This record gives sequence, C-alpha cells and structure tokens, in this order.
Amino acid sequence: MLSRKTVFVIAPCIFALGVLCAAVEVFPRASAGMVVLSGSVHGAEGNTLDGIGVSAREDGKTFTTTVYTDQSGVFAFPEMESGHYKIWAQAEGFGASVKELDLNGPNGQHADFTLAKLSDFQKQLSGPELMASLPGDSPADNRMKAIFLNNCTGCHPANFTLQNRFDKAGWTAILDTMMKVTPLGNFPKTGPMGEESDKAQAYILQAYKDELVAYLTRVRGPDSTLADIHLLPRPSGDAAHAVITEFDLPRPDKPAGWVLPHNGSDWSEGTPSRYEGRSAHDVVIDRQGIVWFVDDVVPDRSLGKLDPRTGRVTDYILRGPAGSPDSLHAAVIDRAGNIWAANLSEGMPTEFDAETSKFTTFPRPANVPSAGGFIAVDSKDNIWAPYNDGAVKLDPRTGRYTIYQAITTGKGTYGIDVDREDNVWIAQPGADRVMVVDGKTGKVGEIVVPPLNEPSLEVTSEDRDLYSGPIDGTSNAPPQQKGPRRLAADKNGDSVWVSEYFADRLLRIDIHTRKITEYPFPHPYVQPYAVAVDKDHMVWISLLNADRIAKFDPVKEKFTEYELPTRGTENRHIAVDNRTTPPSVWVPYGRTNKLARIEFRPQAESGN
Repeated sequence: MLSRKTVFVIAPCIFALGVLCAAVEVFPRASAGMVVLSGSVHGAEGNTLDGIGVSAREDGKTFTTTVYTDQSGVFAFPEMESGHYKIWAQAEGFGASVKELDLNGPNGQHADFTLAKLSDFQKQLSGPELMASLPGDSPADNRMKAIFLNNCTGCHPANFTLQNRFDKAGWTAILDTMMKVTPLGNFPKTGPMGEESDKAQAYILQAYKDELVAYLTRVRGPDSTLADIHLLPRPSGDAAHAVITEFDLPRPDKPAGWVLPHNGSDWSEGTPSRYEGRSAHDVVIDRQGIVWFVDDVVPDRSLGKLDPRTGRVTDYILRGPAGSPDSLHAAVIDRAGNIWAANLSEGMPTEFDAETSKFTTFPRPANVPSAGGFIAVDSKDNIWAPYNDGAVKLDPRTGRYTIYQAITTGKGTYGIDVDREDNVWIAQPGADRVMVVDGKTGKVGEIVVPPLNEPSLEVTSEDRDLYSGPIDGTSNAPPQQKGPRRLAADKNGDSVWVSEYFADRLLRIDIHTRKITEYPFPHPYVQPYAVAVDKDHMVWISLLNADRIAKFDPVKEKFTEYELPTRGTENRHIAVDNRTTPPSVWVPYGRTNKLARIEFRPQAESGN
C-alpha cells in the first residue's frame, strides 16, 4: 500500500513503454522538465477517503491520467511533464473537487482535495448500481430486470437509459423506436449487416413490449424514486494500484481540435449519448507498442493508429465499391505483423500492411456467406471468421474459402478465437452453445451451455417459448438465456474463456475434455462482453454495463474489478499488451471517443 511518504516515479523512456518502476521516498528530484505530484483526499468532515479517482490533464494534451487513493486517502501520480494542469477528484455520492495548478520540477508537489457529499447523485451511478437500486426484489421483479437488461442495453449501458424518467407514452415511444433502429443507429433498418439479429430484436421486443412499458413506467416513471441506492465498492487493494491513461480519439469528420463536449469525464453530467462518441470498436497492439483500432461508424476512417508516446492518431480509409469507407469491426495481428480486420461492409477478412499502408481484400465467391463480424488467425496464418450459421476459413495465399457449418443453426454467432492446438471456437449466444472446429480433422462439434436456472428468477411459459424458438438472440433474449459471447483462448494453456453476457458469468472450457465450469461475477448486472488472456494466464473481461473491467485469477478463482474514470465507457473489447511486466490492458470506450490503457504498479502483485 502507498503510505503518506511514498510516491511512484516513472522514467520518461520507460513510461513510454508502459512499464512502472519501484517506489521511492517523497519527494524525489524529478527528471529534467518533469514533476511528481502527490496529495490526499478527504471528506468535508475531515475523514480520509480511500479508492477515490484523481485525474490530471495538461493543457494542450490529448490524454488524461488517473490514479486512486490508498487506505489512508493518499494518491501519487507517475512522473509527469511540467506544465499547467487541470486536476480533479470525484466519486459517487460526492461533488467533484477541481484545481488548476502549475506543476514544475524538479521538486515534488502536493495537492489536497476535499469532497462534499451530494443529496442527489443518481446521474453518477453505473449501470449495475442503477439496476440494483430499482425497487422490488421478488422473482417477478427480477424477471423484469433481466428482460430489460437482455433487451434494452444492446446499444447502450443501463445507466444511459435509466438516468432519465418517462411516463407510459415516453417509454412506449422509446420501445417503438428501438424496434426500428439497428445497433449502429441506421433508421430505418437497412444494409447487409445484422438483418437476422434485427428481426430478433423486433420480434422479442414486441413480445415483451407491454410488460416492459408497464415495468419501466412503474420503476422509472415521473413520480418514481430510488429509495435505497446500492453502490459498488470503491477500488481497494490491487484495484487501487491501477494507473489509467485515457487517450482522446479525434474524429476526421469534425474540425481539428474538436473534443466531445460531454465525454463522461464529469460524472455529474450523467452518461453521454454515443451519437458522436462512438469510434473505436476493437484494438490490437503491435510489437512496437503502437495501438491499432478498427472503426465501424465514423465517416472517413476505417482503421486508426494511436502512438501512446504522443497521443497522436493517424487515420486510414478503405473505400468500398460504392466509394464510401468500409466499416471494420474486429482485428487481429498475424505472425508477420500484418493487421487483419473483420470487414462488416464487405462481409470478408481484410488485410492491412502497416509498412506500406495498403489494404488487401479477399472477395468471397457467391456460395460463401457474409462473414464480417469477427476474425482470428491460426498458427498456419489461415484467417477464420464466423458467419451466422458457422465459420469460414480463408487461406490468404490462395484466396480459397472453406465453410464449416455449425451443428445448431439459425441462432447467430458472436466471437471467435483459436487455441494453441489450432482448434477454432465460435460463440453462439442465441443457442447457448459454443461451436468448435477440430484443428486436426476439421470436424465440427459443440459445447452446450445449460440455460440459467435461478430460484430468484421467475421464468414463464412465454419465456420458454422464446428461448426454444427459431429467433437469433445475439442481442435480445428471454431471462433464462446465458448468451455465451466474445471468447478468448489461453495461448499458453488448455482453457478457452467465454463471457456469458446475459448471465453475468465467466465460462471456462477445457480444450481436451470439453468440461465446462462457470464462475459468477461478484456483482450482478455487469454484462461481461469480451475476454482476453495474458501471458500469466490472467483472464481479463470487459464489463459493458459497469464502467469497469475485471480480472479473473484461475488459480485463486478470484475476480478483481477495476473502476474506469469515465461514465459511459460501454467497452465491447479488451486487449492485453504482453510486452510489459506485468501485462498492461487496453480498452476502447464505445460512446466517448477514448482508448484507455490500464497499467499496474508493482505493489499490485503483493496482494495488499
């Protein structure tokens, strides 16, 4: 743990690589042009506050750094450049405390913050906190919470919806609009992507519409209140040792220097809309530490490159047959360092050569289905991508595609990875199954994930009919569905890890015995979305609804949750950078035009 006499210092060359060094005594002499800042956070009554995020942003820079107070209410930043900074501390239930300081070396500087309690702080709440604070805890109420979460949060976290209140007419209008708009905001629903999923969205929402309108009018109507607010624990232990850097992503369709006005940095503003805030969907990190992100919505960008040393972003455009930029959704790097992207617009894998900045497409024959959602690469550099009823393999040397059909069809796919033995795993959330293609024989198998069976959750005959029906449920589901989603194989182990999006569980599959083990998350309503596994076998999970990420230790079978400094992160992907020790983690924010890097101080390894 940090003491009042300890700060952490990062040499400039090492900080650029994201590696943290050991603690030194306060106040060290900083490197030339650098400064060290530490301080404390207290409540208005003088009590120390632990687990409080303190953020700093230098004038003219495009990134913000956040650290957390320890058990004594003390915080310490890594070495920062001298300059004029805005620094603020904030936490749920308190008003933010903001300072503007001129920081200059070589001696360390100190700043203290005092937070005053708020009587109304509902807009600060995360999705799980709002969900847990809704009135009612009967099996019938829990069923409606599950129906809401499974069907009304595919395009946004729960706190974006529930931070507002509407009457019956308002909630009806919202549900009617949801049945007409695609997850990417197309209105009306058009285009080649997600048509089967769109049908499921309209079908299931229509089935639950009347119940949802009545429920939401009761719990978030004009006269409703949240009498008992349930807050998640503030960061402590390992979670309080995180150092988080959030990089702004400029939009090429906006003027130079444009910044999203409401970008989730001020929690009192609530969770922002993603109308102008969605850009990066997935990220990959190359051997030089450059971060590449694919963009599925922003005009005039298909692929972006972030240099973490400077915060500079470079945009690349792949134009389709009609001349408009192709929408890229997921990415992976092959052994040669080439970036492969899942091309939503063309429904096929697309290669990008980072040295020549050249895109190469691999047109599909007429008999090969559209496969532009996700992508993976095996040890022979074959490219794999799921389609609605299975997976396709591309041999980039010949341009030949091979089709592998799932045993269970008509239920959609969402996520793919390859294990160390070249077995290919594909999640089928609508079927509660995981498809697997044997790496040696090409034989297709499947893992059946049993539906959720909780005594606290009421399941009706209507729910059972929807669960067994022919509808693709990748983003909409009845309350008992688990929805295995984006998955990741341990490249140095024998496990595949799968997020159970609707069930708040992490699924482990033994690649040899096919045995499954499920681990419930410590808190409900977090919506685990994507998974990554680092070189130390730690499992990292993006929590779409929680403005947090989680780490799972397979040996200790223990979760640790890390709070993110922004409201509205809506993180749909997570990536690890194994070049650093310990590995660092990257998360794209789905509605605030940011990429976040999460690094860990050495003390996090001690378990204090």
